[in-house]
Amino acid sequence: MHDLFMPASVLFAIAGSLLFYLAAPGQRWLRAPLAPRPCRTLATVFVSTAFVIGAKGLNPATSLAVVFTAVMACLTACPFIGVLLARSRLQGASR
Repeated sequence: MHDLFMPASVLFAIAGSLLFYLAAPGQRWLRAPLAPRPCRTLATVFVSTAFVIGAKGLNPATSLAVVFTAVMACLTACPFIGVLLARSRLQGASR
């Protein structure tokens, strides 16, 4: 049972990060950002849930480190993925 806590924690952290990113005005995945207030609220709930789930399976300090690492990795990768998406859209439009 404890083996499921960390993957679930990381998935919740990534889901929260994606919501934070998609609600940002500078996001490049969608034509317009999602509604900021509900998305940020839900993202905060997801990231907090990720910490709680991880703390049940591991030490709370370890859970916090894992959640922060997953959030930082996701928020770092999202803009790069946005550039790749924009580039593929431009190539698709030029054909």
